[in-house]
Amino acid sequence: MRNTSNAYFLRAFSFLLTFIFVTLTVLAQTTGTISGTVKDATGNPLAGASVMIEGTQLGTTTDANGFFSIKSQSGSVTIVVSYVGVQTQKQTVTVVDNQTVSQQFDMLYAAELNRVIVVGSRSTTVRSSTQTPVPVDIISSKELAITGQVEPTQMINVVAPSFNSSRQTIADGTDHIDPATLRGLGPDQVLVLVNGRRRYSTALLNVNGTIGRGSVGTDLNSIPVSSIERIEVLRDGASSQYGSDAIAGVINVVTKKSTNGITLSTHLGQQFEGDGMVKQWGLNKGISLGKNGGYLNISADMRQREATNRSGDYTGTVFSSNAALDEVLIGENGGFNRKNNMHIGNSDVSNRGVLASLGLPMGKNVNFSLTAGRNHRVGKAAGFYRYPKQTAQVIAELYPKGFLPEIHSEVKDQYAIAAIEGKIGNGWNWDLSQTAGGNSFRFDVKNSNNASQYALKEMAPTEFYAGKLGFSQMTSNFNLSKDFGKEMGLKSFNVAAGAEYRIDKYTITAGQEASYYNYAPTSGRVGGAQVFPGFQPSNEVDASSDVVSGYLDIESDVTSSFLVSAAGRYEYYAEYGSNFAGKLAARLQIAKKVALRGSVSNGFRAPSMQQRYFSAISTVFIAAGPGGTLIPVQQGTFRNNSAVAAAFGVPALSPEKSMNYSIGFTAKPVKNMTITVDGYVIDIKDRIVLSGSFLRYNSNGTPNSVIDAILDADPSLNDVASAVFFSNAIDTKTKGIDVVVAYSVNMGKGILATTLAGNFNKSTLESTPKVAANLPNNLTIQNTLFDRQEKGRLEEAQPRDKVSLNVKYSISKWVVNVRSTRYGKIGTRHPSNILLDEFFDPKVITDASISCKVSKCATVTFGGNNIGDVYPDRIKNFANTSDSRFVYSRNATQFGFNGGYGYVSLVMDLHHLKKGK
Repeated sequence: MRNTSNAYFLRAFSFLLTFIFVTLTVLAQTTGTISGTVKDATGNPLAGASVMIEGTQLGTTTDANGFFSIKSQSGSVTIVVSYVGVQTQKQTVTVVDNQTVSQQFDMLYAAELNRVIVVGSRSTTVRSSTQTPVPVDIISSKELAITGQVEPTQMINVVAPSFNSSRQTIADGTDHIDPATLRGLGPDQVLVLVNGRRRYSTALLNVNGTIGRGSVGTDLNSIPVSSIERIEVLRDGASSQYGSDAIAGVINVVTKKSTNGITLSTHLGQQFEGDGMVKQWGLNKGISLGKNGGYLNISADMRQREATNRSGDYTGTVFSSNAALDEVLIGENGGFNRKNNMHIGNSDVSNRGVLASLGLPMGKNVNFSLTAGRNHRVGKAAGFYRYPKQTAQVIAELYPKGFLPEIHSEVKDQYAIAAIEGKIGNGWNWDLSQTAGGNSFRFDVKNSNNASQYALKEMAPTEFYAGKLGFSQMTSNFNLSKDFGKEMGLKSFNVAAGAEYRIDKYTITAGQEASYYNYAPTSGRVGGAQVFPGFQPSNEVDASSDVVSGYLDIESDVTSSFLVSAAGRYEYYAEYGSNFAGKLAARLQIAKKVALRGSVSNGFRAPSMQQRYFSAISTVFIAAGPGGTLIPVQQGTFRNNSAVAAAFGVPALSPEKSMNYSIGFTAKPVKNMTITVDGYVIDIKDRIVLSGSFLRYNSNGTPNSVIDAILDADPSLNDVASAVFFSNAIDTKTKGIDVVVAYSVNMGKGILATTLAGNFNKSTLESTPKVAANLPNNLTIQNTLFDRQEKGRLEEAQPRDKVSLNVKYSISKWVVNVRSTRYGKIGTRHPSNILLDEFFDPKVITDASISCKVSKCATVTFGGNNIGDVYPDRIKNFANTSDSRFVYSRNATQFGFNGGYGYVSLVMDLHHLKKGK
């Protein structure tokens, strides 16, 4: 650990800007233009088709009339046009300085996955997703829009079966940032890229009882939807190619670079229950810069999502634990509203984001690009209701009938990616990039109290600043590649090498004193703001970590039917030493319409800065009371290198290690049909988890002398009744299979496109939870380290199967889309009582929409998500838990529990108005 300032960041950007300026001045030259139209099989304009210059990153998308215009250096170039459900087309044209070349592409419909791939390969050879040695999903902006969702995470969740994300509730900060997983692994085991460059994770660590507990993810919802051209999902381990975190795979978000005028979008929707209204506005504007092929594409999004509430009526006592006395007291206090005194559902969120992509040719062989964005989100969520009988948590004079405390969040993101790429010598491609970005998460608590300030009575404060989390990342990359295929007499033999230097920085800032302090430690009252006690000065941290890495990547078409790729990556961490990851992948065309593919690789994930340095004391509700009743507990999350963790004999954190195996096939059995099937096995050793709760008292109420002694060693922990910490506690195995069948055909005067996709997945615990053997009662310690509840979260809290069937019919100005998705069985397990385990049956939900292009510049869509208004199974153990407020499980969810949703959206392509069309 070392303290850092912004000096490094300033030096890096100053150097890069100086370099850009000098290179621009020296290398600026003229270019030509390629323009044309793209039409579908029926002769109608094909909007949103991808148009790229082969062997470069230069590209654009077609407008609503199928028109495109792209700048290129002079000489012979190959244009590659691709689109969902059509065969990829290539044409070679000759570009002349200051002249325009016109070209028309007539696209023939084929399999949906026949898309040009970027992620997972550094070769300049253009390949479709059926030609790659590992599986990749390509999701276009049109596919995202047709989901009826307004947030990227939920959009991907609808269209990619191997991807899972559901909104969480009563989970502190996780109410405002959705954890997302790939192939059933953790949110921190998938790497996110933007335009091929590593994106930073969130500052928030998921420490509550949600999917991804103990992990840190990447907030895809901080990227404006209007800026996204496509999303590429690599479903294979890729640590050897991209570094730490890519155990489950890689998600690459590609932003728009088109110069086709202005597009406006708006969305208005609401749950069938009448709450949860969503309003969204989007803007995208493309501008051509000069005559040399420059572009500026600007996007802005605004989203307002109102809260939903699916809580049940409260049936417990309010003023006294004695039921008879409680009824008397309720009457004396003017009654008590037992309906909806908790908010269990989506949080209230307002999100605003902007993103700009800039491209400038700097000469015949050099291009500069810049992607920069900013996002601001404010949210409001609630915790557990504090009832008057909870005298240790409630100041009665301030809240005679108790209160529902609120967490107000402010989440900020800002980021920039600057890159220069070009060609030198005899076919060498190079690029130099600098990426900087960060996330901050501020906590404010309202409608609460610090119970230890009871002497202030009704004058006690009700609002508290609880502190802030911060995470930032600076990444410098240099990459070099060349295809030696011609020299070696092969179709391709691409060699790529590169180096990376990264700085991660993590901070915790303490809240105001009243948010965490106990002003009456001997009173029996709990100190700190109820729902979220603020970060204390002892929790503060300002730490950074350096990572240096280098890689070598080789990909070759050894024959016309055999493709092989190999990659190796070396990384060095100051805290953990070195690590090497390797990968071998291949594809063999065994028949004209059938190919086999597979890979084997090892991977790793270094402990995140958040897992190493996060610490806090918070109020959690643990199922530790009689019959599994939820009771409030002050719980400490202690750093892995703390005295408390050392007393438990927990060793220092080390990187997770993985082995990935995959094998599959692709087939085109009939015209316009594609089938891909990919099986995989992922073994992870020393997986990092957040432990179960080590309580001061046993289940029978007697003190646990071991835990008592550990916590009593620090007088500042008098309020703390439970301890959790991180450790490399378990080994896991994940097995699964992905299946995608896509078929499209001309039907009447329209086109029918269908896609059947499924993921079948199972994760299992492969080892006894690991623990040092220097404490008495080791079995109890071991079982708490990773208890039944955490085992259930790992193995059963996400659907083991997810299958979707999408049918889309396009004719003239109309598009009708229907998608049905089956979510598999899930379950939750009680930490100690098998009678309180819960299991929830599979469910099928259906989404439908109809779109009409009402004019050349406007398309209106009416739709509904979950049009059958399907809910997950209700919790069955109300009687045992004594908590009927939770109608549906918050610890495991298949698709949320908000019911049906209806919406209307409008998209306007305003460049037609500018052209007078």
